[in-house]
Amino acid sequence: MKHIVFLLFICASCLTLQAQIAPKDQAIATTVSSADLWKTLMAVEYKNVPDRYYPQPIFSKDLKALAGKRVTLKGFIIPLDEAKKQMNFMLSMVPFSHCFFCGGAGPESVVEVKASTSFDYTAKPVQVSGVLRLNETDENHLFYILEEASPVL
Repeated sequence: MKHIVFLLFICASCLTLQAQIAPKDQAIATTVSSADLWKTLMAVEYKNVPDRYYPQPIFSKDLKALAGKRVTLKGFIIPLDEAKKQMNFMLSMVPFSHCFFCGGAGPESVVEVKASTSFDYTAKPVQVSGVLRLNETDENHLFYILEEASPVL
């Protein structure tokens, strides 16, 4: 029993040390609130491009600085299939009834989520942590993609 307690103490100490020496680019998940991150995502601009069905997003330097960083967003699951467990879905800043497709928000208010851990579908808000990728050119995907995503409990 003493060995287990000692190992737990060592593991907790290591986690504390790792958090203190974590690279700055991973600190973004704890230093930017979800509301502020949504505001940054919403600040995208657009330009019309010939032979393109949708306008192309123009990402600001603030958005480009977030590319490749692990971020955390709070939002609402918009499922892409009927499964109770979701691995690929959209995360919306607003509830489903107000989403980009159904209400007054725009395409910058949703994020494509590619999860490494399944999410249980719920109509309640969830927190998602993942690596942010910006998508300027592929019209088959959203402007923002969270890869390696997992639920934040």
